[in-house]
Amino acid sequence: MRARGHVCVILGPMFSGKTTELLRLHERHVRAQKKCLLVKYAGDTRYDKDCVATHDRKFGKGATLKAEHLADVRDKLFDKEIEVVSIDEGQFFDDLEDTVSRLALAGKVVYVAALNGDFSKKPFPQISILMPHADEVTLLKAVCECGLDANFTFRVTTDKKVVVIGGEDSYKAVCRDCYEKSLVERDASDENVARPSMESTEKRKAFDENEGAKRLRIA
Repeated sequence: MRARGHVCVILGPMFSGKTTELLRLHERHVRAQKKCLLVKYAGDTRYDKDCVATHDRKFGKGATLKAEHLADVRDKLFDKEIEVVSIDEGQFFDDLEDTVSRLALAGKVVYVAALNGDFSKKPFPQISILMPHADEVTLLKAVCECGLDANFTFRVTTDKKVVVIGGEDSYKAVCRDCYEKSLVERDASDENVARPSMESTEKRKAFDENEGAKRLRIA
């Protein structure tokens, strides 16, 4: 009898336990002696360059593939013996939807852990188009610094690129109100850095005038 494919998508902001949940589900199949593969985004080397790892340094067990595109490891993913495929940081794979839907059609169980949105609350295209293929969706929440549930990811740096891989040095999980508050505070900080204070400007002007006067006396 042909195995039935199944797609489970695990979503949430940074620090919500997505990878932890992915590994928990994956390791259940490993213990059941299923043929399993973990897939790690090759550009994510924060905690280990070879293994899928959580923020608290828990590492995935079993065979792990590294790739920037899932097509790069297609032959191994579609190996007839493989029964379960678990993909971490799914939002970074530009061929996620096509690969996952085909894996499910091939009778494989597929888990995908991914961010529910980027740092500006915009969707990741590959996650949006994957959702109609999901049999199951798990939405996780982190804890905001104010103590409420955190559903959003806020970037604490001023980098505007969509893909910036980082940890607590670059991101924090926040609730809706704290997202807006943090946005105002970050923008105000940017303005202060970009605009020198009146006092420092006057000191610099006075220094330049004194140096100019010295050069005239020497001449």
